[in-house]
Amino acid sequence: MNFSTLDLVIIIVYLLFAMGLGFWAKRFVEDLSGYMVAGRRVKVSLGIATFVATELGTITFMYFGELGYVTGFSCFIIGILAAVAYSFVGSTGFIIAGLRRYGVMTIPEFYEIRYSRKVRLLGGIILFLGGVLNMGIFLKFDGIFLTEVMGFGPDALLVVMTVMLLIVISYTILGGMFSVVITDFMQFVVLSFGMLIATIAVLWNLDWGTLASAVTEHLGEEGYDPLVNPRFGWMFIVWILISNVAAGALWQPGTSKALASESPAVAKKVFFYTGLTFAGRAMVPMVWGIAALAYLGPGQPSAAAMPKMLSQLVPTGFLGLLIAGMLAASMSTYSAYLLAWSSVIARDVIACFRPTDFPEKTTIWITRIAAGIIGVFLLIFGLFYQIPDTAFQYLFITGAMYTAGALGCVSAGLYWRKANNVGAYTALVMGAIAPLGFLVLEKSRDLLPEQFLFITDVNIAGLLSFVLAATGMILGSLFTQASHPAKTITRAEVP
Repeated sequence: MNFSTLDLVIIIVYLLFAMGLGFWAKRFVEDLSGYMVAGRRVKVSLGIATFVATELGTITFMYFGELGYVTGFSCFIIGILAAVAYSFVGSTGFIIAGLRRYGVMTIPEFYEIRYSRKVRLLGGIILFLGGVLNMGIFLKFDGIFLTEVMGFGPDALLVVMTVMLLIVISYTILGGMFSVVITDFMQFVVLSFGMLIATIAVLWNLDWGTLASAVTEHLGEEGYDPLVNPRFGWMFIVWILISNVAAGALWQPGTSKALASESPAVAKKVFFYTGLTFAGRAMVPMVWGIAALAYLGPGQPSAAAMPKMLSQLVPTGFLGLLIAGMLAASMSTYSAYLLAWSSVIARDVIACFRPTDFPEKTTIWITRIAAGIIGVFLLIFGLFYQIPDTAFQYLFITGAMYTAGALGCVSAGLYWRKANNVGAYTALVMGAIAPLGFLVLEKSRDLLPEQFLFITDVNIAGLLSFVLAATGMILGSLFTQASHPAKTITRAEVP
């Protein structure tokens, strides 16, 4: 174990500086637009930095590292698929350019513009539930990383989780998107340096030949070929590609970066150039996970193997910089996600029970309170919920609860004039059924009749969610054109 007092000092100094910067950003929050989308002033370079920082949290390193440990090099396909999907969204402007033109702050706002306020309410509820469940394991996995790397052991998990939560909630609640964007740029730099340090330390001790030998010995062909690996296969590849396109265009924490951009053209550039980095975002921690397999051997707790290895390979002093980088990653991710989900519950759920929206100051206060409540949920849920199989599968199946229906609603709303309310309701509900069925029934598969076992296969459930949502939108709209004619809207450019 290489963690020392010097490492602790580095971490504390960094946290104090980051929190001070977040509090300082509060002075720039002038109104609701400033709080939720940074006044729509974000340019290309800052947008790329804040987007990468948002999508590269400690949880990202944990679930990709876990995949590397249990599947070897075959999981590299995930990074390739993500890069293809996000670059496609950026190069074409698929969905994100249209949403930016309408000037919305959250995805469900578009549901009201294109469909109705009730569709916005339903979409907001599903987005909020899916998003918070998706985020539910972040705090636990980040806590596992820190307790393993710092040598505190599992007994300190609750304390570490609580401290992390208090730090992030404090400056996110006060500063909103301005705090997120300003601190993200700094944290992008710190995180990049931390990744470089860790990768050098790993490859200094374990060369590529050693990694390949470990994968061959412990995993065989499954460690190299995603089509042979039982966790993956063609169905997995199709599902993850579609899911990444949907997430790239519609996952609120990421899409908020497009909505905060100064124009649709800037939004496209931010997504395209960020997409090019997504292969590396996945493969670097995957290599760390493979290195953990080579260094520690099989049989370790899959989530803890990678950070346990790093605690022994990264030198004192540099270990503190690495942990500071991981904390930087976590702070960026938590702040963006907390702001996204609290904004949705304030604007798209609670406010929809009124004929008109709340005043801006009221909305900001509801958002702040909601962020605090979400934080408490993350602490409780993370401590007690046992995820099915790997963290990666859990995150993608909970994400599909929302993205499947949203992809049908928003893409049809933007590009198909016959999309109507019935199609929107059907797409949202049917898109959530298969993922919800998996989460509920996966732990009871031994009690299920054989004909229902398919829903406990995460790859089937994930792909089925998108098929059902698309079917619901198309059939629901076509069969009800006479009784529920599609709404015609004017396409407006919003500064």
